[in-house]
Amino acid sequence: MTTATLSKVRHIPAQPAVQESPVQPVRPVARPFAQQASGRKKRVMVAPGIYAVARTPAPAASKLGAVAQELAAQTTVTTLSIAATSGYVYGLTQTASPLVQFQDVPPGMPQSSLQALQSAYTTFQSQFAILQGHAGAWVDTGGTGSASILSQLVGLPGILNDINGSVSSNFTTLNDLPRGSSAYQNLLQQQENLIGAQTTAITQLVSSMQALGGTLESGASSLIASTQTGVLSQMQAAYNADINTLVTDINNANQTISSDNGKIIGEGVGAATSIAVGLVGLINIWNPLGWVMLAGGAVGAYYAITEIEMLKAQIASLKAQIQNDTNYEDKDKAAAATLAAFCNQMEGFASMNQAAQQELAALESLYQTLSSDIASAVADLTANQLQQAQNEWNEILSSSSFLASLAAYLWPSPTLLSAPSMFAALGNDIYCISISGEMYHYSGGSSTWTDMNVKSLSCAGSGSVLVAIDGAPIDGSSSGNPASSSYLVKSYDSTSGTWTEISTFPAAAVAVGGGAIYAINQLVTDRKVYRYSGGTNWTALPALPGPDAATQIAVAGGTVFAVACNSQSLYQYNASSQAWAQVGSFNVASIAASGSKLAIVDTAHNAYVYDPTAGGAPASAGASVASIAQLSNGDQFRMSSSTIGQLWYADTNVQPNTLTSLESNVTSVFASDTDVAYYVDNAGNLFIVTPTGTTTPLPGLPSS
Repeated sequence: MTTATLSKVRHIPAQPAVQESPVQPVRPVARPFAQQASGRKKRVMVAPGIYAVARTPAPAASKLGAVAQELAAQTTVTTLSIAATSGYVYGLTQTASPLVQFQDVPPGMPQSSLQALQSAYTTFQSQFAILQGHAGAWVDTGGTGSASILSQLVGLPGILNDINGSVSSNFTTLNDLPRGSSAYQNLLQQQENLIGAQTTAITQLVSSMQALGGTLESGASSLIASTQTGVLSQMQAAYNADINTLVTDINNANQTISSDNGKIIGEGVGAATSIAVGLVGLINIWNPLGWVMLAGGAVGAYYAITEIEMLKAQIASLKAQIQNDTNYEDKDKAAAATLAAFCNQMEGFASMNQAAQQELAALESLYQTLSSDIASAVADLTANQLQQAQNEWNEILSSSSFLASLAAYLWPSPTLLSAPSMFAALGNDIYCISISGEMYHYSGGSSTWTDMNVKSLSCAGSGSVLVAIDGAPIDGSSSGNPASSSYLVKSYDSTSGTWTEISTFPAAAVAVGGGAIYAINQLVTDRKVYRYSGGTNWTALPALPGPDAATQIAVAGGTVFAVACNSQSLYQYNASSQAWAQVGSFNVASIAASGSKLAIVDTAHNAYVYDPTAGGAPASAGASVASIAQLSNGDQFRMSSSTIGQLWYADTNVQPNTLTSLESNVTSVFASDTDVAYYVDNAGNLFIVTPTGTTTPLPGLPSS
């Protein structure tokens, strides 16, 4: 909790409340497959007002393949839509409200209103706690016997798999039976009954979303109403102009991101079976009272996928335009803005819930005509044509098997983890965190990965030091949440193969370099960078200027760097003066370090190389960059921001930089502390890559 002393404010007439329309029940309307848009691009709402595009493959060659394509596409989009909504709701359960202590009233209000002002805020906090309880039921029903939305989500890809298996076994039989015979009709009826039985689970999920979504919407409306009447509305009215500017900036940021539609779902339904999918949140604002605002979910293939990094960079750039979140001179002004920004975020749930229900209803509608669509698709095929169509059906549906991993595990909201990393490379040793949180180790030259029998949420390493953040993703495969996450920093002893918890505070991010370990305290009342001092002791570094919250950290040349959440400015810590100094004047999207070199990508997709041991300003290193794997000599492996999936090698030691195109269809790239570079392609395969483009495939990444 954060305590703020509120000073005097001016009185401005209150503005009318802005309310979302309540969520209405969405029911499916059956329609024949011929009327459905097969092969179209599908949009997924990943945060309030923000959409991503799920790219579908080229049109299928057969009508049966087209049926499979529409079934796989709609199942994918529905799963991702509900997952994103679940991530948004989970972010609500993890949001901390500030403890505000009023010591004065705004001008124009009698001093006798002081107690009423404090009481109104206390009521707001109580209503917020109730709302969080409703949100918690979306994720975990607490052993009541009813299924949570999250636990039912895992059933969608399961239904797809079950129907695929049953329908596939019927193809040959149908083709061998006389068209229109009783045996032919009986088999079609059996297939229709099977699909109908599976559809029941979807109908139950629709009902659950209507019930829980309606409860959440009602609670949010009550909470919003409590801030827009009485003394709290008078406090907000005192800063009406500033609050309107803040809310407008947030809405404009969302609209700009949405209009760009970064293709953050990768190949979507055309992805290979080994693709793992994680949930990455979008934090729109950090407010000066330390209240982390709600996060929405964005879905992408493999960990730090380039498209997600691009989207996060867009948000970072737009956040820099939102000046009101940090420029409040008075604590009461900040409190007023906090309430307004929170209400703006709360109003977004209705749109996400409505979008998810509509996708689910469309899937239910598709299943209602699925049996007849299949029968029509195979009716006039010869045996050879049927085999080809069946092969296409199997290929399309098998490519959607990655949904099972997404449905089973949702990564915690970045209100908790600000910069998670699923890879750490120390020399020829690679450490990888799977979608389930299980950590694996690969040693150069071996043929398999070794299960480390430990759950982690993020990892980092250099030299002989490997650290991780303890925990596991939310388990959506059951009605509860059995996986516990302490978020404590733990270190690995490679000799004994054991882990030791070394922090007593939960970490939002970790970094290793120069023989030192650093972490960001996750607590919203802190969010400082800490340096490990041994045992379980850490030394807090000063707060970033502003004061601002650290969101990313990296170590280069023995110096720790931090990116500020509000301003997106880059700072380096001077140990002798015990102070942070700003580096450059750009807004930073991401940083990566190796040796004495720090790679910087700004929110305009420009790259830089910075050597703190040499001093001076960061050196410009090119444009159209989404993310970087930095090498110790200053050279970089880069993901392009203009051509999705394109990997380049940049020689930054010559002017102008020499660029070599290496690979396409790449989703992420990283480098070890000994300058070995790796990339992951959009099929989930891992490769070693050299500056000349020579690649060496590594064993398949584990999945769990």
